Amino acid sequence: MHNILLIDIGNTAVKWQFNGSHTRVLIPDFNIDLLPKSDKVFVSCVGDKTVLKGLNKAIFVKSQAQFSRFKSAYKVPENLGVDRFLAMISAIEQLPNQTLLIIDAGSALTFDLVRENGEHQGGLIMPGLGVLRRSFTQFESHSKILTLAPLANNTEDAWVFGTGNMLMGAINTQIDAHLEQQGDLKIILTGGDAKMIAYRLAHLVEIKENLVLDGLALYAQSCN
Repeated sequence: MHNILLIDIGNTAVKWQFNGSHTRVLIPDFNIDLLPKSDKVFVSCVGDKTVLKGLNKAIFVKSQAQFSRFKSAYKVPENLGVDRFLAMISAIEQLPNQTLLIIDAGSALTFDLVRENGEHQGGLIMPGLGVLRRSFTQFESHSKILTLAPLANNTEDAWVFGTGNMLMGAINTQIDAHLEQQGDLKIILTGGDAKMIAYRLAHLVEIKENLVLDGLALYAQSCN
């Protein structure tokens, strides 16, 4: 992957990988002058693609029905979020022949189940922690702290604790349900809130911080 630039545009930040190094910049602080010069550019975008305006010859990746051992569950495969598609093809490559539950905790919280043969079973999309905390104008909070206290004695903490418990309750419920149905299951956690969430989960998970960029690298390799 020498001299190939891989870019992941989310709703909160832009991340890129170049010659083995990773960089992350929040959307308001990003401009294309920060990007290294490269021969080829591959992009995963679920956010605003205009942040790359002026960058020539960028290839915007789309989700596919099949890629290597991966087979999409979506009836219209290109409607699957490209970040989810790339995370799954990467997880299958890194952890082959295992049933995987891939959880991406960022602006959105997504769950995808992939069987050991690479067949995607479908997934769920929920609001991420930041979106939850901004979802009710009366209580809006920009707190990034994840506290699981059972009760609070003021409204600000009640909202922060409540949304934190809501998020973690949803994650644990999904994991419990899939473990009950699947038995042997590998749980992969990625996204900007992955480390914070993993520390508080009731289950063992494997953190893969750059799963989308890793999938983008696999896609780029397939184009050579």
